[in-house]
Amino acid sequence: MAKNDFSVDERSAVYKAILARRDIRMYRPDPIPTETLHRILRAGHAAGSVGMMQPWNFIVLNDVDKRTQVHHHFVECNERAAAVWEDERHVHYGALKLQGILDSPLNIIITCDHTRGGEQVLGRHTIPETDVYSTCLAVQNMWLAARAEGIGMGWLSIMEPDSVKEILNIPSHVSIIAYMTVGYPVEFPETPLLEAVGWRQREALKDVVFNNGWNEPYLTDDTESVDSTQPEQLPSAAFDFQSASNRQENLTKPKGSLGRLESISLQVCALKQTDRPTLDTAGIYLLAGDHGITEERVSAYVPEMTAKMVIQFVSGGGAINAITRENNQTLKVVDMGVDHDFSLATGVIDAKVRRGTRNFSTESAMTLEECAIAIERGRKVLSESTPSIIGVGEMGIGNSTSACAIACAILNLSVSEVVGIGTGVGTETLSRKAVLIQKALDLHQEHFSSPLQILQRLGGFEIAGLVGLILEATERRIPVVLDGFITGAAALIASRLNPKVTSVLIAGTQSSEPSHVHMLKDLGLEPLLDLGIRLGEGAGAALAIPLVQSACRCLAEMTTFEEAGIPEPMDPIGRT
Repeated sequence: MAKNDFSVDERSAVYKAILARRDIRMYRPDPIPTETLHRILRAGHAAGSVGMMQPWNFIVLNDVDKRTQVHHHFVECNERAAAVWEDERHVHYGALKLQGILDSPLNIIITCDHTRGGEQVLGRHTIPETDVYSTCLAVQNMWLAARAEGIGMGWLSIMEPDSVKEILNIPSHVSIIAYMTVGYPVEFPETPLLEAVGWRQREALKDVVFNNGWNEPYLTDDTESVDSTQPEQLPSAAFDFQSASNRQENLTKPKGSLGRLESISLQVCALKQTDRPTLDTAGIYLLAGDHGITEERVSAYVPEMTAKMVIQFVSGGGAINAITRENNQTLKVVDMGVDHDFSLATGVIDAKVRRGTRNFSTESAMTLEECAIAIERGRKVLSESTPSIIGVGEMGIGNSTSACAIACAILNLSVSEVVGIGTGVGTETLSRKAVLIQKALDLHQEHFSSPLQILQRLGGFEIAGLVGLILEATERRIPVVLDGFITGAAALIASRLNPKVTSVLIAGTQSSEPSHVHMLKDLGLEPLLDLGIRLGEGAGAALAIPLVQSACRCLAEMTTFEEAGIPEPMDPIGRT
């Protein structure tokens, strides 16, 4: 390999930085080491420029007073910008976090000096704007270098440049090209924020690449499906589903005699792309979070019970612990938003977005950005493990009220059709719960245009985390066994975000909550078990997973009539 050639790992790292770059708005307070900052600045200064003019300057801004002035200016500009949008877009815009001026440890302003290089610059005679274009290359270099360092940058565009120039004493002949907030992010989301919250989606590559002239197609859907940035990941050969169906039809048993186990095994065949599926490892993911609605006394238990039960789960004393031990399943307990700080020693996985949601009967349960972060953290919980099948459960005092509201909003049901006893509330509490749900629906109904907004306004952090986990499982073709009512609400949201979600879902149990039957019908699911369980915790999912594993083992390990040398029977329901 020549000195300046890139190895496979080096090439992959470049593409990883490009594809993982994000516009960051939420930062941790951790300072950036001086040597790291200098590397990022050097990356910017190494950018290419027309005629080697190097028109850029970099202003490192850590002065709190000056940043506060910029922040005040941003607020004024943002209020004017919000007025441009109407109806739901106005509300959607207002929920977006669009800057981190004061949250980040420092800001960097990248400027363009239009006089740099003198009047005559090589290559600039016909396109004078090349000084601006060159400066943008410096911005991108810094952005990618920062991402490789684990540092986030956010481009602030809602401002009047002349006002900011005045604050920073920037000369009149110099333009501000980029105002960047810089720091270690709370999260690097898998999906850009504006895409995740449904503001706008990325255009298909085939729609922006032309051939030999304007609007002449260059790429087809087929060529676009191959990711050339990762050549080692080649598409697998097409799976012949009919072979799995034929094998099921010809196993040494009466046709259809295994009942629903047969259809379940074929579902797994389609996911795993094999006619002999195995599900050797099973993981139960129990996501926990507190709910602001509990201040309205909608539960038989005090909110502090969420944290107490989480401690119970990690100490091994819950029903889910007994069930997972019996069935050799791993249990992961995840704090998505419990109003308690668990020590690392407890074994609770920390994915906390905030210490509980807000009271959704008076305001949105979370911001759009908090909602997006919770989804991404749910994804990450699963992406860091490799089970062949998962079950999902939850813990959160008040979350049945949230799930009821989601069911009403998604399925257009009345409150009377969805409200159940939850953890075992009495008549008075049940009535109060119904009134509060109706109040919340009336408050938020104008903003139910997208599933993400419904989740943001009515949901919980554990429900949002479950949405992310289900979406991740869908992409990885992992079967997901739902527990009950709360996980059903998450599945409803996930299925609206990605219709392919239903291909991985299996209903573990029928909840006693009245709206659960409506959820399952909408998802096209029939529960494997109906044991009167209304526990949550993932108990129903954990009990059902062995049935799914058994279904697959039958298909994989039973012999066919041909393999056994047995002639196929002829009977009233006949095979032949």
